[in-house]
Amino acid sequence: MPLPDTAYDVYGGAAEFYDLLAAPAWARLGPLLDRALAGVDPADGPLLDIGAGTGLSAAAAVQALPEVRVVAVEPSAAMRVALSTRLACTPGLADRVTVVAGTLDDAVLPPRLCASVALGVVGHLDAAGRAALWRLLAERLAPGAPAVVDVLDRTAPPTRAPLRLATRQVGALTYESWSEGADDGWTLTYRVRHGDALLRAHTVPLPWSGIGIDALAQEAAVAGLNCTQLAPDFAVLRTGASTTNRPVPQEFS
Repeated sequence: MPLPDTAYDVYGGAAEFYDLLAAPAWARLGPLLDRALAGVDPADGPLLDIGAGTGLSAAAAVQALPEVRVVAVEPSAAMRVALSTRLACTPGLADRVTVVAGTLDDAVLPPRLCASVALGVVGHLDAAGRAALWRLLAERLAPGAPAVVDVLDRTAPPTRAPLRLATRQVGALTYESWSEGADDGWTLTYRVRHGDALLRAHTVPLPWSGIGIDALAQEAAVAGLNCTQLAPDFAVLRTGASTTNRPVPQEFS
């Protein structure tokens, strides 16, 4: 009998492949996250990592902010296996990261946060869920502290046509990840090949809203958060002046 949190685990099918094929995405996300977290004061409280997945964002946050404590919220049991493995195998990381098995509603949060990160999360929420998230962040973030978010808008992959996201040689096998967009989300397909022979193909449908940065900024403004856009699909929310519409620097386009 499955555990309650594995009965419907939207990322369960992706967990086996996720870290093996994440390098291209994180080559881009890593510098953006470093930039977004610059100036954060860990003395203000822990960093809230919403949808922490396999722990890539938590590890990156600790690397950027060596004194920070992280509350990592992850509902997928399969992804938490990889997260726990990362904590066990990365020196010092387990001392910094507290894992919450569930959703944000299951987390007991401190009154103040030094930052928050929600990568690959916002599109899984409906409008009411996003509004509740913006209110919570506005209440808990220290003055000027960043809330880091990303979206998959219509200018960013995955596209409607099949798109290969990553490929990697693992022993004698080649692992590939592919995406294909749709109105209500996209589909990830993982393939394992031995030469020209397809050994396995695993498809993971992922529901996702089409919210873009402009709509996100309007929603967040209602809660008193303004938006600084760092890339077409990546932004920081905080109190202060909004720069949503400023030109995106070339290195992050």
